[in-house]
Amino acid sequence: LKAAEEVFIRDGYDGSRMQDIADVAGINKALLHYYFRSKDKLFEKVFDAKIQGFFPQVDEVFNQDILFIDKIYFFIEGYIELLRKNPYLPLFVLNTVNSKDKSEFIKKLPIQLSRKVAESYQTDLKKGRVRMLNPAQFIISLMGMCIFPFLAKPILLDMFQADNVTFDALMQDRIQELKTYIKLILQP
Repeated sequence: LKAAEEVFIRDGYDGSRMQDIADVAGINKALLHYYFRSKDKLFEKVFDAKIQGFFPQVDEVFNQDILFIDKIYFFIEGYIELLRKNPYLPLFVLNTVNSKDKSEFIKKLPIQLSRKVAESYQTDLKKGRVRMLNPAQFIISLMGMCIFPFLAKPILLDMFQADNVTFDALMQDRIQELKTYIKLILQP
């Protein structure tokens, strides 16, 4: 799994090959196929490990009695960092959920977190801490602002005549930028 993650990070999901993963792991390709069947199945295992490291923490934060905006700030910081370290995740998720056999994979996604976001928003709305807005639209906007740059990375690199180091710095700066946008969106 560590070898697969290394290859996915280095070559991206589409550029990764089972042979390359086997080579990095020091095993033969047949053994890799025996245990994981396909690149998709192997990636799902890597994906599961990544989301299990992040989303339970977010879930715990949304159970705390703190300001809604602070919960969203925590999410932004953690999610952008997760994507900076694993830039191949968004495209894999989109390709997988748009495939024929998506039902089992969708069950792995932290969909229930959106309910907690909406409930936490409603709590702060009642206390006058946030302005009235559609929680579903807010969640869509938040996800889009976090994920889009990673999906559009090749376009953005060309647009800004940037390299990977510059892009990574831009994404690191994006955390504060998104916090500013969120504050403006939520201010009562």
